Formats: sequence, structure tokens, C-alpha cells
Amino acid sequence: MSNQESKRTEQKPFRPFLELVKVEGKLALREPTGIAFGVGLPVILLIIFGSVPAFGKTLPGTTFTLFDVYIPILMVTVLIMIGLLGLPIPVVRDREIGWLRRISTTPMAPSRLLAAQVTINLILAAVGFVILGAGSILIFGVKIMFEIPGFVLSIVLATAAMFSLGLLIAAIAPSQGAAGGMATAFLYPLLFFAGVYVPTQVLPSSLQKISSLTPVGAAVKALNSSMSGSFPSLVPLLVMAAYTAFFSFIAVRYFRWE
Repeated sequence: MSNQESKRTEQKPFRPFLELVKVEGKLALREPTGIAFGVGLPVILLIIFGSVPAFGKTLPGTTFTLFDVYIPILMVTVLIMIGLLGLPIPVVRDREIGWLRRISTTPMAPSRLLAAQVTINLILAAVGFVILGAGSILIFGVKIMFEIPGFVLSIVLATAAMFSLGLLIAAIAPSQGAAGGMATAFLYPLLFFAGVYVPTQVLPSSLQKISSLTPVGAAVKALNSSMSGSFPSLVPLLVMAAYTAFFSFIAVRYFRWE
């Protein structure tokens, strides 16, 4: 077999998956929940916070402004919205209408449909991160000293934790309505512990400790460190890894294709 024929053989199994990603991408544009909440809302909050003079004041005992503190919070907000709304609801919809069952009768494995959904949402998250990072630096003049390995590790673990929670919801929710209700039940506590309502730095010490033991609180803490030029401490990284393992175990254990 020639080299060209070998390459064609290796590429063929990947082509149907790319087509599946395109289809899921078109569906995401038609039902833009993930785009609207996962990307749109954090960007709107960035513009609002950046335009409020009070957010330019330095926090007591630090060299950071309130706006600086909110950049990692908004990045985690992207993951919360996509993980809870953009990922599980379409998966439950596909199962509810029988699409997952029908695709299992084709050469395309149902797991690839799930992988396509995750891929689309990873792309959305990446778009959100780029807009928030570029906007905060180029438009609002935020100075970020990235500790690149720590930042990448923090983003990967935060994404894994929130996406595994989304897949857990998709695994156990019997319908789209139930998935939406479960997502909403998680949404507001996670936004609180991420610091969206009030930065965790100004919360009572007891709530700060609780926040640091949640996946979103740990993610914000790790991102804060890595975006300040320091490698994150081990504790928040372990917290995110532990949640990822726990959520993933339940999701795999109870996920149903039909």
C-alpha cells in the first residue's frame, strides 16, 4: 500500500466525525443557548463592569482592581453556562427524540455524537476565553502576567470539572425539562461561589473556605494565581480533579443512549 493510500485510509474514519461536528454546530446556531449564555452573557458583563468607575478602584490590601478580579470569574462563568446549559440539554434532546438510538444503528457510534457535542462546546468556551482575555487587555487595559503552564492546567481542569457536571446532568435527566430544572438548581449556587455576585475575597472567611472547596471556587482561585504570574497551589487543582473524577464516574455509570 502506498503512503497516499495509507493516509486516505487513516483519514476516512475521521471524516464522518467532522461531518457530525458540522451538523451539531449548525444545530447550536439554530438553538443558541450555549452561545447566548456561555459567550454573550460574560461578554456583556465584561463591558458593564469595565464601564463602571467603581470597578477601577484598587481592593484594600492588594494591587488589583475589582475589575481585575472579575476577569477569571467571568472566564469561569463561561464554563458554568456552557457546562450547565450548552452541553446537557442538547444531549438530552437527542436522546429524547430518539436520535441517539437511531445513530446506534449506523456505523457511527453514539459515543461520537457525544464527542461532537463536547467538541462544539469546547469551541464555544475557547471563543469566550479569547474574547474576554483580548477585550480585557486591549480595550480595558488590564495587565495580565500569565504563568502559561499553570493557566493552561487551570483552564483544562476547570473545563473538565464543569463539562463532567454537564454530562452528569445529561446522564440522569429523563427529559429536557428535567435537565433544565437541574441545571438551574446548580446554576445560582455555582455563580455565587464563583464570585459573580460578590467577589469571594470580600466574603466572610467561612464562605471563602466553602467556595474554595467547590469546583468553580477552586477554578477562580487557580486562575487568579496563574493570571498573576504564579503557578496555582496544589489544593485548588486537586479539588477540580476530584470533582471531575466524581462527576465523570456518575455520568458514565448512569448514562443511557435511549
